[in-house]
Amino acid sequence: MSFQTGQEAQSSQSLDCLPQCRQVTFSEIQVATNNFDESLVVGHGGFGRVYRGTITNGESVLDVAIKRLESTSDQGTAEFWAEVELLSELRHTNLVSLIGYCSHGKEMILVYEYMPNGTLLDRLHKCRFPLTWVRRLKISIGAAHGLEYFQGD
Repeated sequence: MSFQTGQEAQSSQSLDCLPQCRQVTFSEIQVATNNFDESLVVGHGGFGRVYRGTITNGESVLDVAIKRLESTSDQGTAEFWAEVELLSELRHTNLVSLIGYCSHGKEMILVYEYMPNGTLLDRLHKCRFPLTWVRRLKISIGAAHGLEYFQGD
């Protein structure tokens, strides 16, 4: 599957080629993040800020993590669409699922399932109650299963 850049990508990208995730409107994102309220920021990475929010998906309401690309990010349109393409096709118990994406003007936003226990990095280094070595081993095995899934059969 190939992706175009800029406006061409926004107009030609459709859910037909991305069966596992859906296009989320910018207004849905604004509602979910209370217009990008700083109090809802749960993290920050190379892509930009990550907000916690809720998105309605049919009749269900989902807790989500919303990654918003910052203009200062090293990532751009090509990386955004590559992430959408790859993660929309992956479903594994040891991988966070991509629920949707939003491409609106210069806004590029990814919507993931929310992980209430935080990231592995948080659990290893920021948690008041450190993980036991047995729990760390189980996490490592789970991560290995996730990596094996990427490799395929």
